[in-house]
Amino acid sequence: MLSRVAERVYWLARYMERVENTARLARVHSQLMFDLPKSVKLNWYSLVEITSNEAYFDQYYDARTEQNCMTMLLSDRDNPASLISSLWWARENTRTTRDILPREAWIHINELYLLVKDNQADFQVRSKRNLLLEKIIRSCQAWSGMLSSTMSQNETYRFIKLGMSIERADMTSRILDVGGLFVAQETTVDHEYPYEGILWANLLKSISAHFMYRQNVQTEINGQQVVDFLIHDKEFARSIRYCVSVMRGMASKLPNGEEMGDAIESFLKYIDENNFYEVGSTALHDYLDEIQLQLSSIHTKFYDVWFNPKAVA
Repeated sequence: MLSRVAERVYWLARYMERVENTARLARVHSQLMFDLPKSVKLNWYSLVEITSNEAYFDQYYDARTEQNCMTMLLSDRDNPASLISSLWWARENTRTTRDILPREAWIHINELYLLVKDNQADFQVRSKRNLLLEKIIRSCQAWSGMLSSTMSQNETYRFIKLGMSIERADMTSRILDVGGLFVAQETTVDHEYPYEGILWANLLKSISAHFMYRQNVQTEINGQQVVDFLIHDKEFARSIRYCVSVMRGMASKLPNGEEMGDAIESFLKYIDENNFYEVGSTALHDYLDEIQLQLSSIHTKFYDVWFNPKAVA
């Protein structure tokens, strides 16, 4: 496979995962705003912070309103991290790699793009927005399931899984970080944060982890256990530990994959050895920051090994 083709397939998967995650965040955040009392300092700008778009938002938007935050996150075509931009790039990468992907992959993404493009106005009306976001989430899940059941487990599929896994791990770390920081700012010296269960339940739902958490932990929702589950669980498909183990498995079966082995193994060791940080603590924030930095480093190594390898003299 040509390196430029591998890069496009990798980014196709990252963009589609980003589209789904962005839709989930927007939908669940809307629900959280209704569940928590008005006295709680939760606002729409939290979505901007989760996606690290503060600089872009402050440059192009004059107020932290629901409408502005939703526009930036979902329908701002000039924002490269918005849902519509990610979907456009996923569509473009699919169009230019149609010869190695099932025909249904192009049809599915093209139809989803046209659906979102024709109904962007719905993003500004809460009831219509949630219905459209639900359609987007279901479509992304159908696309992923279609590929897993119709593609050979070849190099193309492995680059798709690499893209999905690294994007998923990154989003999980960001959601946990924001949850921890919110608990830290709402907790007083004498009192625990009284709405912690509601907060963590909604964050679990934002990455479809609520059911599996309850099945595995079998206790009331507790922030400390949520953090541990979403970082260290070896079997849940959206935990950071599981996503990195998938990356290890996919990389080992790709050409020159041994060059990635040490970096990914070192990352897994870091995750396993650092297994307890108190929710709301600076140590947890620093730990999740380090996870994001290591994911970025592995992404860069992907380029060195597969997408932009140095020529051999």
